[in-house]
Amino acid sequence: MTRRQALLLAVVFSLSALAVVLRAAGVEGQAVFVVAAIAVAGLAWALGEATEQAGASAGPRVSALLNASFGNLPELVILVLAIDAGLSDIARASIIGSVIGNVLLILGLALLLGGWRHGIQRFNERMASTNASMLILAVVGLGVPTLFNALAHDTSSVQELSRWTAGALLLTYVAYLYFSFTTPGLHFTDHGGTMEWSRTTALALLAATAVATGVVSEVLVHSIEPTIKAWGVPREFIGLIVVPFVGNVAEHFSAVKLALGNRMDFAMGIAFGSAIQIALLASSVAVFASLIIGSEVTLVFDPLQLAALGAAAIGCTMVARAGETNWLEGLQLLVIYFIVAVAFWLL
Repeated sequence: MTRRQALLLAVVFSLSALAVVLRAAGVEGQAVFVVAAIAVAGLAWALGEATEQAGASAGPRVSALLNASFGNLPELVILVLAIDAGLSDIARASIIGSVIGNVLLILGLALLLGGWRHGIQRFNERMASTNASMLILAVVGLGVPTLFNALAHDTSSVQELSRWTAGALLLTYVAYLYFSFTTPGLHFTDHGGTMEWSRTTALALLAATAVATGVVSEVLVHSIEPTIKAWGVPREFIGLIVVPFVGNVAEHFSAVKLALGNRMDFAMGIAFGSAIQIALLASSVAVFASLIIGSEVTLVFDPLQLAALGAAAIGCTMVARAGETNWLEGLQLLVIYFIVAVAFWLL
């Protein structure tokens, strides 16, 4: 571990401790939200660093899955805590926001900066197309309960459909993982990275950061409502843009860094893998966790949220089908994300 990394980790854990102290002292509002948000973002970066080191010897395919999984940990924890706090609208918005953040903002930045440095960049078209098709499934899986809700007007039927849909999406995600690791032709052209830390250091940091993420995420969720009232920021903008952005820092750092190194399979694997995991796995967890909590959440979203998800799926599918990409396609994805962000700011 370098001196710079050690210093950054010290700052991150200090901010995490400060957020907890502020909460314990009864401080309310945006001050706690800002400190907790920066701390969660820092913890997400630390998770990304530790995951990259832990998975370096396992190859890029496994490393990409680990990066996406641990990178999504802050978002998943915030999602469950938001449901427990009665912020189901924020929880649902964060699902859509995380997906579009990964395939529009993160992937867009990776393509833009990587393409600007290297020109045309190539990747495994078959693997990217498989990932894009899973996002199309997510649009259908999250869209049908919403349309059904508009037609049925029966709460119990909508809840039942959401449960069955969540189960189907969860099963499909497991099948997707099995297919990805066992099917010939779905491999990365990238080679594995070099492990610079000891395995013990990487695993210890993973464990410590995971625990800290759970604690600080609770502080962040507790401060969302007072912050919305103090700032006058639209609720959906907080849930769709701010919360996912805080939790996506790990993917931002890793995917963009890999694209700049001309490792597009790895970069796209992180962005797509994270989006698919949120759309299929996290949405299922939200439904089933809400049953345990006692405040059931359905897969019913606002039409504008579904439109944003559909635009993201179409945009990344067009990129995936080409087998190569450039900086202009990255800019196009970023423009879509910008338009969506402005729309939700103006709600």
